[in-house]
Amino acid sequence: MFSKANTGLRVRPNRGEILPFPQFEKPRPIGYFSVVGGVLREYECTAQQLRYYVPPPAKKFPLDLNDGLSSAIKKPESAYDEGLDHIFKFIFDHSDQVTKPLAACEFRRLNAEFVCWRGLLRLLMCTPYEYRSDWSIVVTRFNGTFYLRKRDTEHDKRQRAQETVQQQTFASWGFKFEQYCLSGSPFLEPETKSPVDQCGEFSCVFTTKLGGIEVLYGAEMDGVISEQPISLEGENATSLENIKFVELKLRQGNLNRNQIQSYNRHKTRNWWCQSFLVGIQDIYVGLRTERGLVERIEHTEVRSLPKQGVNQWMPNVCVTFLIEFLNRIRQLMGEVNCPYTVFEFYFNSSRGVITYECIKGKSEHSFLPDYYIELMKSKPTIPENNK
Repeated sequence: MFSKANTGLRVRPNRGEILPFPQFEKPRPIGYFSVVGGVLREYECTAQQLRYYVPPPAKKFPLDLNDGLSSAIKKPESAYDEGLDHIFKFIFDHSDQVTKPLAACEFRRLNAEFVCWRGLLRLLMCTPYEYRSDWSIVVTRFNGTFYLRKRDTEHDKRQRAQETVQQQTFASWGFKFEQYCLSGSPFLEPETKSPVDQCGEFSCVFTTKLGGIEVLYGAEMDGVISEQPISLEGENATSLENIKFVELKLRQGNLNRNQIQSYNRHKTRNWWCQSFLVGIQDIYVGLRTERGLVERIEHTEVRSLPKQGVNQWMPNVCVTFLIEFLNRIRQLMGEVNCPYTVFEFYFNSSRGVITYECIKGKSEHSFLPDYYIELMKSKPTIPENNK
């Protein structure tokens, strides 16, 4: 380990500077998986958790977000330390699809240069405008691919440990709102009497090019809009690229001037970055009272969010910084090829500075599992027409 060094990245945008929107290839979904089993959060290579957006009928309003709150199945603390485990399992299950079958290649090489979760990309995109929360990201480079995962800071751990009952309630309300709007079938109203399972997820794996950089990332998807059931398996499977995914959000309905300003500065930016990264165009927002009653659902087009956040944040600044950060990782770690060596990048939000340090050798910071390392050390299957 060596002492921390400054990455030299300029984090804050210059006032008045106009940046062109960088090259960004439309995200392409290449696969999916479900997280099931309640608190066990088991990975399954199925679409079991796929849900359809079925808006509640008028007679159901207002929607009571407190209904069944005490019986909700909440995420265990271990869920916050899963890292890239589910993505590693997806790559393992689809290794011939996502690795390069080159006869001359000694080891497997992923088709992507960077692997992470969408949440981490969103975190980086929001960094130029973040003044309150620090972050820590650890990176390993192996066989030409950079693996990035967010690491809890001490502040993150303290915040979770000191969450107030009100903060926990707000989080649970979001899951309850999803239960009111998402169904296992496009023909059925959502089932709202059983306990809310906050652990289940349906995720897609996407690839894109950011300024010429190939990135593979996983993202939890709230739901889809479809008048007919969607089959993702078998001969007549629907292509993921033809599915219309939507995002569900919840916010207070009646906002005062300060709350409107905060919404335009923070939420519109976060929502835009999150949706933009997976090509979502529509967000359905539940407008709630302070007591947790949703009085109506508002449709918001993702493309309208930058207009609401005008003078507060700019999409081109967000995407440009993301690309610059990934390029700096390339420069700093271009000679590294070890599944155990880790670079930790730390963002100090009050100073607007990103520092890094290198931790060599196997340690508590290493996060590539043994089975995955062995997979990437094996030779890929070479199709007959490639031999």
